[in-house]
Amino acid sequence: MLFAVLMNVCLQADAERRREERIEFSGPAMGCLVQVQSVIVEWGQDHPGWLVKSWKCGPA
Repeated sequence: MLFAVLMNVCLQADAERRREERIEFSGPAMGCLVQVQSVIVEWGQDHPGWLVKSWKCGPA
């Protein structure tokens, strides 16, 4: 099954500048909850100027 991590992120230099990021991957439903932390950390390393404020798993 295909799932997505939906993250609300904001720019560290300007917290009013926000956007939603979506990362899709396949696997079991429980896999989304298990894998999400590493996905968020990797995204944060690739986007150092942005901060993840909230996230959720859902169907893609």
